[in-house]
Amino acid sequence: MAIRKIITLADSVLYRESEKVDKFNSELRDLIRDMFDTMYDESGVGLAAVQIGVLKRVIIIDLEHSGFIKGVFINPEVVFTSSEMQFGEEGCLSVPGVTANLSRPKHIRVAYQNMFGERLEIEGSDLLARALLHEIDHINGKVFVDQLEFEERQKVENDIQEVKKGRRPEHFRKPNYR
Repeated sequence: MAIRKIITLADSVLYRESEKVDKFNSELRDLIRDMFDTMYDESGVGLAAVQIGVLKRVIIIDLEHSGFIKGVFINPEVVFTSSEMQFGEEGCLSVPGVTANLSRPKHIRVAYQNMFGERLEIEGSDLLARALLHEIDHINGKVFVDQLEFEERQKVENDIQEVKKGRRPEHFRKPNYR
């Protein structure tokens, strides 16, 4: 379909909460195709509609290369998080070139709708849990760099400021999990 421009930290739309999807039609399917095309063009593993400027509660993930799944999650809600945590590297297409370690629940369960409006649930651990939580944060108006512990944030603060100015950090690199 089409590759769309990914919004970066320079655009405040990333901090707006997305609206619930209530129409499961060809327009939604076109959006999802564009999201996959855009994500693959940037070598990403996940994308939220807000990252291309569409304030709809739609996220996609493709972790098949890591032994997990490829999926579309509409109106996702976290219904369970474990008390057991994992600490690992994250990156974001909206914060290009910035990677940092973030603590997240190790196991989660998410309720969502598929492209036909059917209600489903998925359980995820490790990288799948991290990816789902990261993308759900986006549709709730949150960006991973704003959730970093103080010391971790200090390590990447200069790079974050470069992204906010519309530039990629000098030492741009993709996260290890891509």
